[in-house]
Amino acid sequence: MRVRLLYPGDTEPAPITLGDTTVADLGMSALFDTIADSDPAAADAVRAVIAAASADPAVIAHRHAVLTDCCAHPHLVRAVHDIATAATSVRRWASSARRRANGTLVLTPAPFTEQLELLRRLRTLLERDGDPLTAAGWTDLIATTTQFDDTYLHAVRDELNVLRFDHGVEIEAGLGPGNKITDVVVHRPPPPRRTRFGLSRSTSVFEAIADGDVNSDPVMQLKDHALAELADVVAAAADRLHAFFLRLREETAFYLGCLILRERLDRTAIPYCLPHPHPPGTARLRCRGLRDLTLALGPAPASVAGSDLLADGRSLLIVTGANNGGKSTFLRSLGAAQLMMQAGMFVLAEEFAADVRDGVFTHFAGDEDHTLSYGRLADELVRMNAVIDRFGPHGLLLCNEAFASTGERDAGRIAGPLLRALTEAGAKVVFVTHLYDYARTRHAGAHPGDLFLRADRGPDGARTHRIVPGAPEPGGHGYDLWAATELETLGH
Repeated sequence: MRVRLLYPGDTEPAPITLGDTTVADLGMSALFDTIADSDPAAADAVRAVIAAASADPAVIAHRHAVLTDCCAHPHLVRAVHDIATAATSVRRWASSARRRANGTLVLTPAPFTEQLELLRRLRTLLERDGDPLTAAGWTDLIATTTQFDDTYLHAVRDELNVLRFDHGVEIEAGLGPGNKITDVVVHRPPPPRRTRFGLSRSTSVFEAIADGDVNSDPVMQLKDHALAELADVVAAAADRLHAFFLRLREETAFYLGCLILRERLDRTAIPYCLPHPHPPGTARLRCRGLRDLTLALGPAPASVAGSDLLADGRSLLIVTGANNGGKSTFLRSLGAAQLMMQAGMFVLAEEFAADVRDGVFTHFAGDEDHTLSYGRLADELVRMNAVIDRFGPHGLLLCNEAFASTGERDAGRIAGPLLRALTEAGAKVVFVTHLYDYARTRHAGAHPGDLFLRADRGPDGARTHRIVPGAPEPGGHGYDLWAATELETLGH
């Protein structure tokens, strides 16, 4: 039984690689918390899908199609999820190696029958309301459930009732060499004969009264041996149906999480879109009205400024400029949008397009190592080394004030060769920095794959919290004080 709401085929492609702190650095907790306020299970599903985001544009397009149907029919998605949740909540007795076959046949049919009824309800729901669904994931699910029509389900329930063996077990067996039991066959129980006194058993059977010890009673050994294969078939079928509902519950929970996010964004008038994924290695990146998750889902979403970017064909983006100008916010918003795109979700932007990446890593300035095993610069180098060890041919690296713990000259000597090697190997790097000398030198080199951005501000130094193209600009509060002094001098 197939559930293909997340993947178009039966094989799940390998997920991208994420840095150990990537999800936390990009502020994804704001997304999970927002969804968890309405549905904790949906938040867990979204977290799991983001952690295993795909690098295949076909997978992303498949999810976008399913999500589009979900947005058009949210109540149907909720109904499917509720049925799957009810089915996975049915109490099932776990099998064990020590359980006798007869015990498995006693304990399995009841929950199996209950889940079959929920399968019938799922099929009926999709037959009644599923005609408008056009995404391949949904039509495949409808085709899967349609196989289990009422005739088939009634036949399965009848077979389960037969396996109760209310009127005894009819077994045929032979003796092989050494008087070993061979050629064991379990016959379908004959229907009981009806007499004036009620139902009567066949006169050709006898009843064996056993002490229940299968190891010492040869009749019980024969019965257990005869029923073992039947018990395995029934248990396997029940397990497959349970696994189907488990997967259906998990995959619909992801889309419910997307719908919860959509409802929140609609209430706060934050723009969102389905992004355009491009194949790896095509160096595409452009957006309009891109917003940061943490701020957009915070208490004052209306005041969040959007950023525009046109960076097609660029592999190194260097962002400079004033403190508190929105550089870190822009970096987080870009990384979160990349992850959400590759998970198959909405992106908080009016428009977003990028090539998919096989890994997303962050290197943000952190606290000094309190174990005193090494200082901040050594800590940064250790963390960067861990990133490089896991970096793939089409990775994305987001750096926020990397190597700020040392002097600008030494930091430039570290950053220069590192960024050059990464970009020449096919990586995309967004480098937010106060290393003005390095940025200015790199800008003078006019590398065709570079794009220089800076935090915008007015003539009086007021921050607009927008990131705009521009030559490197020194940052820091010292520059602000100098600019204010110059304006005051000109005023006199």
